[in-house]
Amino acid sequence: MDKITIYQFTDPVCVWCWGNEPVIRALEYLYGEKISIEYVMGGLIEDITTLYDLSGPKNTIIERANEIIANNWITASARHGMPVNIEHMSLFSERYPSSFPQNIAYEAAKRINPALAKKYLRRIREATFTEQRRTSQMDVLIELATECGFDAAEFIDEYTAGGAQRDFVQSRMRCRRNGITGFPSYMIRDENTKITLGGYQNLSTFHTIIARLSQGRIKPRRVGPSLASITEFVRRYETVYPVEIEVAFALDRNKTDLMIAELVRSGKITSSAIGNGQRLSFIGKRDSGR
Repeated sequence: MDKITIYQFTDPVCVWCWGNEPVIRALEYLYGEKISIEYVMGGLIEDITTLYDLSGPKNTIIERANEIIANNWITASARHGMPVNIEHMSLFSERYPSSFPQNIAYEAAKRINPALAKKYLRRIREATFTEQRRTSQMDVLIELATECGFDAAEFIDEYTAGGAQRDFVQSRMRCRRNGITGFPSYMIRDENTKITLGGYQNLSTFHTIIARLSQGRIKPRRVGPSLASITEFVRRYETVYPVEIEVAFALDRNKTDLMIAELVRSGKITSSAIGNGQRLSFIGKRDSGR
């Protein structure tokens, strides 16, 4: 049976892409090798000073733009449930006015190790939205890459002298060819058919499309929401947020909170405050956050 591929057209600092992480994780967790999830970098912000209709000195425009983005993050977080941290938010600056470096960094990682690059993309998102790290800075991108297992020298070489920037240009062109105007957007395809979706999506939408494309042959595995299975979920991903458990195990928030509280009490996982939410980590695994 041919595998179904889900392409996410994305940017590492898109807050709605961060909000769709629970769905992406659930798809990976429930379908495993039956599907493939791939990312196409779109380059959300080329220059923050031109994103909004603002006037004044450049530093004032950037400061105001950061404030607008922070408010957008809070609004989005209230809807999708993934936490954000906007305290002293200064993601963009005169020296770092673009999200293109994060996109190129992903392309560099992908050239070295495509599977590990997906972990790296997640780590960039996490550092951006919950840890107040300016992820467009090269030193931050290198540090996050080494956290994920990349060799720093090899990563730097691919970023600066390799084909990563060319790959990013090709990815942006692919977005345009497919009529992608916002992130996230998705293309779900098998050998013969492709379906394009724009915007934030629910897990049920993907279940329906996967069943349709596979004529019911590709199904998610059944995983009961037991304390053991949730512990294994947190162990597998090392850092998890409550809404990711909700989505993967089809729970409501009250039940999720009760099960998390029990796992924390029993010493299976740890919970720490992060931004406007909480981060869960498996006991015995290093928390990949900072």
